[in-house]
Amino acid sequence: MSSRSSYPFATAAAIVLLMVSALPAQATTAASFQRDLVELLECRASSATMQAVTTALRGAAYGTAQERPAHLQGWSFTRSGDEEHATTLIDMPVTLTAHGVTTHRVVADDMGFSIPIDAGQRARIVSRNGLRHRSNTLREPFQMWSAPAASGDPASPGAIVVSSDGAGYRLGCDYPGPMREARVPPRWREAATASDFGAALECRADDAAMQRIANLWERVSELSPLAWPDNVRAVAEREYRADGQEMPVMVITLEQPVALKGLAATSIVLAYGGYFAADMGDAPLKAVLDAAGLGAADRQVEGYWKREATRERAAGYTRVRAFSVIPTDSGAVLAGCMTSEVRSAD
Repeated sequence: MSSRSSYPFATAAAIVLLMVSALPAQATTAASFQRDLVELLECRASSATMQAVTTALRGAAYGTAQERPAHLQGWSFTRSGDEEHATTLIDMPVTLTAHGVTTHRVVADDMGFSIPIDAGQRARIVSRNGLRHRSNTLREPFQMWSAPAASGDPASPGAIVVSSDGAGYRLGCDYPGPMREARVPPRWREAATASDFGAALECRADDAAMQRIANLWERVSELSPLAWPDNVRAVAEREYRADGQEMPVMVITLEQPVALKGLAATSIVLAYGGYFAADMGDAPLKAVLDAAGLGAADRQVEGYWKREATRERAAGYTRVRAFSVIPTDSGAVLAGCMTSEVRSAD
């Protein structure tokens, strides 16, 4: 047989030989990548592993299918949402198991990588890892379970995070590094203290304390619970009714109570019109009035109690702060500082 006639066969044989030789390497690459991805999802990946997995998946998501490495062939990437809140669903032709959960899908968003779980898996993981619940309902119902900052393991690369996702849940990680550091803009990093809250509720806070409280309101309103101060457990919109009038408010629920006139409160209320108060929980109206030193002379015709605390004059107006106690139609008692501005008659 001539060399010319044998050339196609020789070429075919060489190609087959190359393919056979490459199979173990490809299989090793696929297995290695899957191990790295599982490490990332189980919160034990090094920064180098995290960077390698992220780079590979990003390249596969934004490149063409033909450009993908062999171990990512058959993976599909479905993107949704806008640029600020983009989510990518990564569906794999193989399964992986992380935290005892087996799945074909990984979710990528601004919080990192996660996998879908059901309510039973969520309960098991939360209980096993001692995670605490945090929630935000300002825009849509959102729940998160994460480890308190004080209980984090400094030897562990990352911490487990469970979050709600429509009718289901996701299991992911919170890794330290640039993403965590960038979560809170510098202007919001100085957190309000329990003393700041107490002073504001009693109409004796200075401008610096009020600015710290304003920063906290913006921070918990705009950012993920992972970026909240450690003492904040929940943020919600709520509506009280007092003397038949509706009072829409924002409520922050704290892990540890603050003191108001010697009484403890864990729900801080911000009402439109400059009312900063606390929901006094189970405290009866008389106990709150007695602690505040308010009596019959302080009762207003609208059915609440108020006593002026400070009066500050400025160009064109006078700012008045008054401590007030408002019984609501539901039986809850609100107590705090009511601020109003009166224009000067000049």
